[in-house]
Amino acid sequence: MFFIGAKLFLAGALLGLSAAAHPLETEGESCEAPHRAKAVYFLTNEDLNSVVSIPINLDGTLSGGLTTPTGGNGSSTVNATGGPNGPDALGSQSALTVLENLLFAVNPGSNTLSMMKISEADPTVLTLLGEPAPLPGQFPVTVAASNKNSLVCVGTTGAIAGISCASYTSQGLGEMSPLISFNLNQTSPPSGPLNGVAQTFFSEDETRLFTTVKGDPASNNTGFVSVLPIENFYVYSGAHDIRSSPNGTAVLFGSTVIPGTSTIFSADPSFGAAILQLNPFTDEVSLVSKQIIAGQQATCWAAYSKERQSVFVTDGAVNRLVELSAVDTQIVSIVKLTNGDPGLIDLKVSGRYIYALSPGNGTNPAAVTVVDSFIGRQIQHFLVDGLGASKSSQGMALLE
Repeated sequence: MFFIGAKLFLAGALLGLSAAAHPLETEGESCEAPHRAKAVYFLTNEDLNSVVSIPINLDGTLSGGLTTPTGGNGSSTVNATGGPNGPDALGSQSALTVLENLLFAVNPGSNTLSMMKISEADPTVLTLLGEPAPLPGQFPVTVAASNKNSLVCVGTTGAIAGISCASYTSQGLGEMSPLISFNLNQTSPPSGPLNGVAQTFFSEDETRLFTTVKGDPASNNTGFVSVLPIENFYVYSGAHDIRSSPNGTAVLFGSTVIPGTSTIFSADPSFGAAILQLNPFTDEVSLVSKQIIAGQQATCWAAYSKERQSVFVTDGAVNRLVELSAVDTQIVSIVKLTNGDPGLIDLKVSGRYIYALSPGNGTNPAAVTVVDSFIGRQIQHFLVDGLGASKSSQGMALLE
């Protein structure tokens, strides 16, 4: 999130440009687009951390749900007064991830990573595989997994910050690698939401690990993108990454790889969203295009839609979905929601359906909003406070 402390910075960036939404175009698109997802998952991120798993019906809606402890502890970043942040307690995207029938989840309060098996008979039934693995860093907030490399990587953003990876099998996790350090000068728990690790994720071909790190414009601290070639991880005793700060960006946050390209779409709450280009020879990234989103306050999360070949972004302080072109970041549509949520955080897209988490704010209950992207309308507002979710909840993953 990117709230009151940075609004003066945002105001200057937004003056003079307004983005007009274009209606969703459904002509030529089949209303019979396949729906493949079986369940959604997110973390309660409470002291006793748990995964909430909710089955998805054939029509894309949610029902029921179970809550399963991760074996670790949740936590929250702290605000200027030292109190816990929420919503967006971790200031990150992908606090948990699903790969085939495995689920990986961070435990920021105990500096561990949990690995769980998803039941083939019932995707809401999870079984913890072994004990949560201790991490060399502090305050993990994001996790990515690679099937090609049998590797899972975690980004930590506390007093000891950086990236660490481990091999895994169907039986459990291996030992975490030495930390590739980021010098963030943070604490544990860290202050937020600025100056911290936002998301770690693999390239489409799984040859590189990307990590976005948020800067702090008020402190003249520029964010950057870390690119770790996986061959470095295996070949060299001390794996090293390549870091670059694309011109025109400041607080690179949630991101998504654009399939079939060498580009990354990244949210940046200092202005809106950007497309970044990877140089395959130097592993540096540069700015291709950017879009100022009028009225945004905390545009921090992004998810690619294969069906629409666009990207949807959410705002922790504005209750809407903004759809942008995956080619040039032009705004395609804006879906304004009137369900009472204060805003949306992490999200996933499957087929025509979008699943976005709102942790609430302590007054408004936590909920998952389901939107049909073909018609640009909410089809369900599913309350999840009864499953243990609150303003500390974080992350979103799908089983397809």
